[in-house]
Amino acid sequence: MLRLLIVDDEQIIRESLSDMIDYKSIGYDLIGTAKNGMEAYDIIFDEYPDVVITDIRMPILNGLDLIEKTKKIDSNITFIVLSGFGEFEYAKRAMKNGIKHYLLKPTIKQELIDTLVNVSKEIMEEELHKKQEEEKILGSLQTPLQQSFIMEALESPQNLHATFRKYKNFLVSKNSCTTACYCFFVEETYHFQFIKDVNRILKSLNISLDFPAIYVRNTAIFLASLDTLSLQETFKLELSKLFYDKQTTSFEVGIEHTQTTEKLFENVIKRISRFERILLISENETFEISNSFVSHQKLQGIVKELTKSNNTSKSNELLNSLFPSSQNIRTAKTLAVNLFLEISLSSENSTSLSFDFLKKLYSYNNIFEIKDLFQALLSLHAKEDTSKTSNIMRLKNYVEENLASETLSLKWLAENYLFVNVDYLSKQFIKEEGIRFSEYITNKRMDEAINLMKLYKNDNIKDIAKQVGYGNNPQYFSQVFKKYTGYTPSQYIKTLS
Repeated sequence: MLRLLIVDDEQIIRESLSDMIDYKSIGYDLIGTAKNGMEAYDIIFDEYPDVVITDIRMPILNGLDLIEKTKKIDSNITFIVLSGFGEFEYAKRAMKNGIKHYLLKPTIKQELIDTLVNVSKEIMEEELHKKQEEEKILGSLQTPLQQSFIMEALESPQNLHATFRKYKNFLVSKNSCTTACYCFFVEETYHFQFIKDVNRILKSLNISLDFPAIYVRNTAIFLASLDTLSLQETFKLELSKLFYDKQTTSFEVGIEHTQTTEKLFENVIKRISRFERILLISENETFEISNSFVSHQKLQGIVKELTKSNNTSKSNELLNSLFPSSQNIRTAKTLAVNLFLEISLSSENSTSLSFDFLKKLYSYNNIFEIKDLFQALLSLHAKEDTSKTSNIMRLKNYVEENLASETLSLKWLAENYLFVNVDYLSKQFIKEEGIRFSEYITNKRMDEAINLMKLYKNDNIKDIAKQVGYGNNPQYFSQVFKKYTGYTPSQYIKTLS
C-alpha cells in the first residue's frame, strides 16, 4: 500500500476528497489530512507518506512552499497539485520543482482515480529500477562479501552462528542452499579446467552455482541446488565422463544435503578449516584465502580503537596502516566491507548493509577514496558505543549536533544513520519520549532560537532562522515561533529589552 496524505485549507474539500474514493481498492492507505502546509509538514515528518495531494493556495504555508521544503528532506515523495482556475503562475513554479501531476478544482472523481493509478505505476517502475540497480551493485560486491564471510568464519569458528547471521543475505544467490558437492582427487594442474567443466554441466542442467567454487588441496566443493536424487545422479554421471590426459586418478564425488543453509556452511567450514591455502573461484576471478590472512579478533580490536578514538590523527594513522597506498584495490575493498560490517551491523536492529556505503565503495578505484569514505563513517560512529547507547539516544545526539540542517528527518536518519526501519524508529521514539519526532525537533529548534535571541538581541531574525534549520525561509520560522511562544520573533526580542 502507498501512503497518501491530503492537504487543503477548506474542510469540505478535505472531507470530499477523503470520502470520494475507496483508496485501498487502488493500492493506497489514507494516513491523514491537513488543513495547511505547516500541519502537513509536521505529518510528513512523522508519517513519511509516498504521495501527497495538496492545494496551492493555503494560509501559513502554501502548497508550493510545502513542496519546496519537503523535497529537501525527502525527494522521493510524489506530489499531486490541486489548482484553481487562473493559477497558472503557481503551476509554472510547481513545474520547476518537478511536479507533473495537476488536478483542476473542482476535482472529478475519475480523473483523481486515473491520476493516482498512474502515480502508483510510476512509483512501482521507479522502485523496480532502483531494485535492479541495487541488485546489480550488490551482485558485483557479493564475491568480496563471501570472501569476508569465509575469512571471518575460519578465524572464529566458535562464533559461526553470529557470523552467518551477519552475512546471510549476501552468501548465496537465492534464499537458501542446502546441497554441497565434494569432488575429490582434482589435481591442482587441472582444477581451473575442472571447475569450468562443472559449471558447464550445471548450466546444461539449468542449475547455477549458489556460491563460488571452493578448492583446497585436490578437493573442489560446489554449492548448488541439486535438490533431487535424480538430479544428483545425473550430475555424478556427467562428472564421471570428465577426463584429462595427465590426471593420475579418477574423480570421486560425494553429495551432502542438510536441513538449513547455515548447517551446510558449518559443515563446509569444518572441512576446509585445516587447510592453510583456500581458493574461491567464480566465473570471473579467483581469490586466495589464507587462514592467517586476516585476524577477525585483530580487526575487532582495531574497530574498537577507531570508534573510540577522539583523535583524528590517530584514526588516520590506523586507517593508513589498514589501507597502505600500495595495497591491491580488490583486497582493500574486501577489507573495507569486513570493517564496515564490524562497525555498522553490530546492533540488533540492523538488518542489511547501507546501500549508499556499498555503492560508493563499488565506484571507487583508489585507496585514498576508500580511506576518505571510512573517515566519513567514523565521524558518525567514533563517539558512539552502539552496544550501550540506544537508537533514540543516538538520534537525539545527532539532532543536537546538526540542528541547523534543513534536511533532518526521521526517515533519513533511520535509513542512513541508524540503519533501522523507520516505522520501528517512529514507534520507539514515541514510546521513549512521549511525543512525535516532529514535535521534538520543533521544540529543540524553538528553544535554541530563544537562546540565540537572548544572546544576540540585535541580530537579524533571518540569521537566527538559519541557525536553527529554517534556511532561507524566515517567514515560516516566524509562523512556527509564534505558534510555539505566542509571539512573533520581533515581539519576543522586544520582551527581552
